[in-house]
Amino acid sequence: MGKSAAVFFVVALILSSGLLLIPKAQSQTQDIKILPTYSWYIDPEGFLDVVGLVQNVGPNTIYQVSLAGEVVGPQGTDLSDSGTQVWGSYLLPNQEAPFYIEFPNPQSGSQSATWQQAVQAGAIDQIDISPMTANATTQYQYQGLSIVSSKGSVGTIGNYNGAYTVNGVIKNTGDQTATNLTVVGAFFNSTGSVVGVGFTTYLTPTELVPGNTTTFTIYALDLNQSQVPEALQIKSYQLLVQTQGPLLQGTTPIITPAPTYMSAPTPVDTAASSSHPSSHVSSSFSSLLPIIVGVLIAVIIAAAAVSLVRQVTRRREKSRSTVKEERKAKKQNR
Repeated sequence: MGKSAAVFFVVALILSSGLLLIPKAQSQTQDIKILPTYSWYIDPEGFLDVVGLVQNVGPNTIYQVSLAGEVVGPQGTDLSDSGTQVWGSYLLPNQEAPFYIEFPNPQSGSQSATWQQAVQAGAIDQIDISPMTANATTQYQYQGLSIVSSKGSVGTIGNYNGAYTVNGVIKNTGDQTATNLTVVGAFFNSTGSVVGVGFTTYLTPTELVPGNTTTFTIYALDLNQSQVPEALQIKSYQLLVQTQGPLLQGTTPIITPAPTYMSAPTPVDTAASSSHPSSHVSSSFSSLLPIIVGVLIAVIIAAAAVSLVRQVTRRREKSRSTVKEERKAKKQNR
């Protein structure tokens, strides 16, 4: 599976989590903060990828957070618009979650030519990211899941070759069984900027009973550490465990942001501890295809809303990498 399909997969997981049983929502976009550590890079196909973190700075749990993005060129020129779903289903007060926005090259006309010139000259003045949707809820995810160990390193074998990879262990330290666990992560360079993000599909077993543990492997998309410049070398990472159940009601827990872990100094062979990422994603994708089809309509509607809002906003104010061959072929055939 190519990266674009994989990213759609994780967005579908998040949307399906939010579509389970959700009480009446109230928009709280003012409570979503785009942390200033986000960054961007151009991939070999000319796509601009923006990665970063958002934080819930309000008093309530927030779910289904979506973002709108605009790439601004010289003299305030709008070069490209896009949107995404934040990689966190239910964000508690103070909690942070990663995001990934991919801006495609406009397909035709003067806008495409302007894009190419701006990319080649490095003439991108700014990238504006803003919250589109952020709904308050009285539900929150089960909090009895802890990452008891993790180790980051550079993979040396197979699809992990060159990829910054984290292997870890999650323990259910609470008193309820958790279902359908996933892990999302943000990866930082030496200055603390987010330079990469990653995610897992559903971990096995799909149910984790109290006292039991499960392992995970997560890697940073795109960034072959043997090829990227120093600015994209990963030095630390931050992880967030997500679970589809149980969802709880009551007083919203207030937490401290997830800890940041330093990277390991030497590469390790990660192939023995987990399946390759491409095969892992593909098998999970097939089994969850009905869910993804079910939420595709919601994704399309959200994308249309992003485009409309960005058009209105522009009237008001105008003020790296390894990529799987299959991903490259897919983009070239678009």
